[in-house]
Amino acid sequence: MENIKVKIIYESDNEIFEREFSKDQFKDFNELVNFFQTEKVHSVLTGIKINDKEIPMKFYDDIKNAFFEGGETIELTFDDLYGLVKKLLLEGEQYISKIENSLNTISKEIMLNSEEGHKMLKALAEGLQAMNTIISQASKVLNKTFISQEEMEKQKEILEKITESQDISDNVEISDIIDYDFPELLNIFKSAFKRAIEEIE
Repeated sequence: MENIKVKIIYESDNEIFEREFSKDQFKDFNELVNFFQTEKVHSVLTGIKINDKEIPMKFYDDIKNAFFEGGETIELTFDDLYGLVKKLLLEGEQYISKIENSLNTISKEIMLNSEEGHKMLKALAEGLQAMNTIISQASKVLNKTFISQEEMEKQKEILEKITESQDISDNVEISDIIDYDFPELLNIFKSAFKRAIEEIE
């Protein structure tokens, strides 16, 4: 009877384990994952490889009830939940710096009514959405609010101003919003990310 070979990587602790189990030790894939997940408090599964083939996390539900035939090699990567959130927050901070450095270019391109400018504006809106997602994830995990209701309103107000100006193709107004209002918006996120990182540390 062929065993299953399992390699476990705990990223935040820089630990790697390799073990073998009989194919009947776990009733399904989910049970195997839970077995190792509970070994470390607050660990989250972030990567899966089966027979050296990477399986995107979005397919976890499709494979969680699969059973083992024997002979499989499984690699599972776990990260600490807080470490994962911190990583996201640090990426968010880098993203803010990138936006700050490109605001001037975006503003100029919008003034010129170029296609590139409108693409940049769309990317900016998507970036804001991503930053909101990061901070809301951090709030859930740390059970704390990092953006006040007032700051949320301010954000909404600035985005509405951009949408209204887009509707009437007022590029001068959009350019002004990016020059004068947007830095304030980025500062809200900067402070929120900083507070969340301090909370984790």
